[in-house]
Amino acid sequence: MTNQELDHTMRQRLLECWLPLAQELNERYGWGHDARTLEALLLAAAPALRQVHSAVEAHAILWYHDLVQQARQP
Repeated sequence: MTNQELDHTMRQRLLECWLPLAQELNERYGWGHDARTLEALLLAAAPALRQVHSAVEAHAILWYHDLVQQARQP
């Protein structure tokens, strides 16, 4: 397996695992993100998400990365 295939597989697993939580938070907090923005949020948060031990930690990480994303927008 090449690095590119591994990266694609890891990316797919990341999205399958965390996208439901990201979608839930998007709705709950009214972030208004589309699928592409949620995917970018997850990819930005990926290094931290790999180390979480609970859903609460993942929630906090996604919330933090949403704030960072919003701060970067004009």
